[in-house]
Amino acid sequence: MKHRRPQVRLSFQFLFCLLVSATAFGQSGNYDWTSQNLNIQNSRYAELDQINKSNVTNLAESWTYSPGPQDSILQVTPLVANGVMYLHSANTMFALNAASGEELWRRPLDRGPAGGPVRGSTYAEGRIYAYRGADLYAFDAETGAEIRSFGETGFVQVVTDALRHKYPDVYPSNTDPINLGYRLTTPPTVHEGKMYVAAALSEGHIPGGLVIRIDAITGTVEWVFNTVPQVPSDSGWEIARDTWGTGQRAGGGVWTPPAIDTEFGLVYVNAGNPSPDYDGSARVGANLFTNATVALDINTGELAWYFQAVHHDLWDWDHVTGPLLFDVTNEEGEIVKGVAAGGKNCLFYMWHRETGEPLFPMPETAMPTETDVPGEVVYPTQPIPHNARGIPMDPLCATYIPFNDPELAARSKQIYTPYSLTEPYIVAHGGSSFGSASFSPRTQLVYITGKNGAISLTVRPVGDSLTPGPDSRGHTENYASLDRVSEAYPASTTVSAYSPVDGEQVWQAELPAQSAIGASGNLVTAGDLIFQGLESGAFHALDAENGETLFVYQTSRSIRSSPLTYAVEDKQYVTVVSTNTVVTLTLP
Repeated sequence: MKHRRPQVRLSFQFLFCLLVSATAFGQSGNYDWTSQNLNIQNSRYAELDQINKSNVTNLAESWTYSPGPQDSILQVTPLVANGVMYLHSANTMFALNAASGEELWRRPLDRGPAGGPVRGSTYAEGRIYAYRGADLYAFDAETGAEIRSFGETGFVQVVTDALRHKYPDVYPSNTDPINLGYRLTTPPTVHEGKMYVAAALSEGHIPGGLVIRIDAITGTVEWVFNTVPQVPSDSGWEIARDTWGTGQRAGGGVWTPPAIDTEFGLVYVNAGNPSPDYDGSARVGANLFTNATVALDINTGELAWYFQAVHHDLWDWDHVTGPLLFDVTNEEGEIVKGVAAGGKNCLFYMWHRETGEPLFPMPETAMPTETDVPGEVVYPTQPIPHNARGIPMDPLCATYIPFNDPELAARSKQIYTPYSLTEPYIVAHGGSSFGSASFSPRTQLVYITGKNGAISLTVRPVGDSLTPGPDSRGHTENYASLDRVSEAYPASTTVSAYSPVDGEQVWQAELPAQSAIGASGNLVTAGDLIFQGLESGAFHALDAENGETLFVYQTSRSIRSSPLTYAVEDKQYVTVVSTNTVVTLTLP
């Protein structure tokens, strides 16, 4: 494990966070976790310290709950509000007593097609919002009754409505977005009566990912931003128009919750990869605004700024983790307001969130361009994040795979080497995923989870032949062979701590993994603990200052979800989903 000692200056904001932490339970003795990433900053920092480094080894199981085999909650982060825990599968919404796990009520989600797994709900103003397929549901948080004023009796076909709102001459009222490759893969973000909804799926060959603002009371669409502008009326068209060649403009799905900065009036999203994944011959150019962090005007949905992390992606390297907002105090005593993101290329990015300027240089760097894919034009450079010392930032996971075996070593290639038609190159392919990072104002560090992994792949050219659809054709139709090389290079999980003050990686912990994809996220607390689940079922508590493992609780099955922590009647709990069981720990 690597360590660097961070220089931390106590700012007013930091001292304020300490004060808030000391009184976090509030008058009710409760501390809520009301959205997948806790708040509109996506910070996953809980102002709770009852469980801390001095007593975390005493954690014990408090209660468990399983909804049954018909309701998969594999990737779900539950919520807690006012002493009640909420979670939903693709079929059912559940409410539990957060102190005991007793089921309070359940309601069916059955008004539209399912369309994939779910990852959590959102609580706001006495309502619970759930998603399934390409649709949203609203329930009364206390009773579970449908909120009949929300759309059609508690149900909104939000992606259909967004397509109709954005392109009324293209999509009729009976449009089925699932058949176009669209679905929701993340809970919405709610702020001041407005809901910000993100739509994927890039591999469905969708005509652009959607960011949708609706009225949280009525469900009415107010604006829509397309991450891949299709027509001149789309915001950002003049910038993106000439970055797509002559083929379809597809991909750019948004996998994770939007973040919001109320001071600057901006909404931030991470757009995913273009489609097809590995053959870019029909989309010559950078393919804006795929694989980019994008900032939008909160009132109009117009493009404010963007930064593309991966140009003309040929590796399925979704720019997916985050966005996460943070404030730190630099060595001059100035407050730096930043936004961070990561992705499957194992690189970590930070920008000034008002302007999109990198906190530290990200020079365009020459990359391999040789290819045998017909018509392919590999982008010649990629932005590489550097730190304040002017050297490349340490990656959050492996960007090159070393082998002792001479044959495998000859096949292993540097980052950004394009795949081949005939040569089974091995390229690093792990990275961070839909599990969000976290930020602690106490340590002034961002913590991001990744995977060390590799993949060997040969390309099956598809040119411009794909059409949008309900499967993952942008991925599956685009390769002839695929090998994750897991026996020769076993996967592992990483948790890395970065200082936004200087761009240094302060420490990195390496933990076991069973696959190279799908890293779940972490959380950090005022008790200076990081909680991280693993596919082995192990639930780790790490020291936020140095990454050392302080405690491990072994659940019975795999963990592929992100954890949460909350308090009920002055008692702190930590919860994680272990395959299909909600596991809740607390101090005796």
